[in-house]
Amino acid sequence: MAITEEQLNRLVAHNRAVPVRFAQQVFIADGRGVLYCPARDALVVSDLHFEKGSYMSRFANPLPQLDSLATLQRLQEILSDYAPAQVICLGDSFHDAGGFDRMGIAERKLLAGLTAQYKDWVWIAGNHDPEIPAGAGGRTLDVLHWGNIRLQHEPDESADTPSGAQSPAAQIIGHFHPKTRTCVGRKRFSGKCFVSDDDLFIMPAFGQYTGGLDVSSGVLTALLKPGEKQCFLLYENKIYRCKPD
Repeated sequence: MAITEEQLNRLVAHNRAVPVRFAQQVFIADGRGVLYCPARDALVVSDLHFEKGSYMSRFANPLPQLDSLATLQRLQEILSDYAPAQVICLGDSFHDAGGFDRMGIAERKLLAGLTAQYKDWVWIAGNHDPEIPAGAGGRTLDVLHWGNIRLQHEPDESADTPSGAQSPAAQIIGHFHPKTRTCVGRKRFSGKCFVSDDDLFIMPAFGQYTGGLDVSSGVLTALLKPGEKQCFLLYENKIYRCKPD
C-alpha cells in the first residue's frame, strides 16, 4: 500500500519532506535523500555506490567495509515508509563493475529481498556501473521516460522532446552529488542537497560513503539557470529550503 496523503502531510509538517514542483508535476523531496512522485507512486534514489568501502580498501584506505549494508538498511526503511509501485535507482548504484561480486551474503540477501518486493525496480546505468549484474534483480535501462521527463544518470544536452509531449524534455539526474550550506536561525548547516532549475533536477547522493560537489562550483553553476534555481539542504533527516546563490 502506497504512502497516504495524511502521512505525506505529517512528513511535511515536521520538516521531513517538502513538496517541489518540477516539469509541471508535484514531487515530494524527502530529507533522507529520496524523491517521491505521487502521481506515479514512484520513488527515485541516486548514487548508492554499493561496495565503495571494499573498493577503497584495495588502495590501503582505512574505511570500514560496512557501507553497503548501512546504505541498504536506510533504503529499506524509506521504502517501507513509502511502499511505492516503482523504484528507480538513478545510476552509480554499484561503485565499480566488481561491486556486486564483492557484496557479502547479508547484503546480497537484503538487496534481493528489496528488488523482489517491489513491482518495478529499475536500475539506470551510470558511469561507474554501465552494466548491472543480472543477480541484482530488477531491470536495467539507460533512460526512463515519464512523459516529458527523462530520468538518467548524467545530463544530456542533446535530449530530444519525447514524441507527443506538450513541453520540452526535462531531466532528473544524479552523478554530481550536490551539497550546500545555509543558516537556520543562528545555526549554520552544511550537507547534501537537491538542486534544480526549470529543466534540470539533480538528486543528492544516497550512498554511505559519497562526498559532494558544492552547488557554487563552476560545474553546477554552468548547468543551472540562476534565476530559476532552487535548493534544498538535507541535515539529520530534515530538509531546508536554501536561498539561491
